Amino acid sequence: MKKIKFGKINRVVLFGGNEVTLEICKFLNSKKINNILFTTKQQLDEKITINKLNFLRNLTTNNINFKVIKNLNNNLLKKYIDKNTIGLSNACRWIFKEKQIKLFQGKLFNIHFSNLPNNRGAGGLSWNIMMNNFRSGSTIHLIDYKIDHGLCVMKKSFHFPKNIRSSLYQMQKYSYTFQKNMIFKFLNQIFKNKYFKLKKVDHTSSDSCYWPKLNTQKNGWINWNWSAKNIVDFINAFSKPYSGAKTFLGKKIIRFKKAKLANSYFNFHPFQYGIIYKNAYNGIFVASKKGGIILDKKDFFPHKKIIGKRLKTNFNLLDKSFQ
Repeated sequence: MKKIKFGKINRVVLFGGNEVTLEICKFLNSKKINNILFTTKQQLDEKITINKLNFLRNLTTNNINFKVIKNLNNNLLKKYIDKNTIGLSNACRWIFKEKQIKLFQGKLFNIHFSNLPNNRGAGGLSWNIMMNNFRSGSTIHLIDYKIDHGLCVMKKSFHFPKNIRSSLYQMQKYSYTFQKNMIFKFLNQIFKNKYFKLKKVDHTSSDSCYWPKLNTQKNGWINWNWSAKNIVDFINAFSKPYSGAKTFLGKKIIRFKKAKLANSYFNFHPFQYGIIYKNAYNGIFVASKKGGIILDKKDFFPHKKIIGKRLKTNFNLLDKSFQ
């Protein structure tokens, strides 16, 4: 296993933008390390869950040095890169090309929020919930010409506690804390010019898998022919901080951010799937394959007379959601 040092580093160029990116910039400022963030207009508008302010407001409030760009421009990047600079990609919307990778002379890193090669791609923890895979982690690797490839310099794994596994928001919060601590450790070792062990990301291993990016608006349609467990997992996978999985109640779209299995003794016929069969103090009960589902009453507001009505999703919407 090869060992490597990256030399004296006194500047960090960052690409991307989310809660962890913000914390990295704040950490670098606290260490008085020269840094600049390249981000997109879209990411500036996205809210940070810790304080519900958008990314732009958080950057300006914390005196973060940043530039908004449409695409990666070599002439612009050259102004900020020398032999004492590393690049750090976190929630980055761009794919680095060979000319950008060469600018950093082997010191351009990506932070991937899984234990690569498991869960390559995007979609994050929503895929974990749908697959009931509650082992995750973080990988920091050198960027090469293929996505989520390259040599790994640091990787750590963890298991989500059982009491938060139905909450995407709580899982993200737990994951972000883990990621930040690992990244801070990585940066401290970089600035002390410590050795790193390089290990190739093995895409031939049995746990290697790739999943595409998810979009709640497009992909979040509920299929009432799935089993109760599959529907519950699907709803929880698109829950807070996202807008929720959706379906129709009559002619109106209704969204759900929380679901759990009912202790149902009923054996529902397929014709009953999606029918609301109980309005109780602890939630709204819906018939489905292999059991009932309990949905949050708040998600039905302002609908009142709902007993006996059917939740349904048109086949054409389901078909588009798979594309």
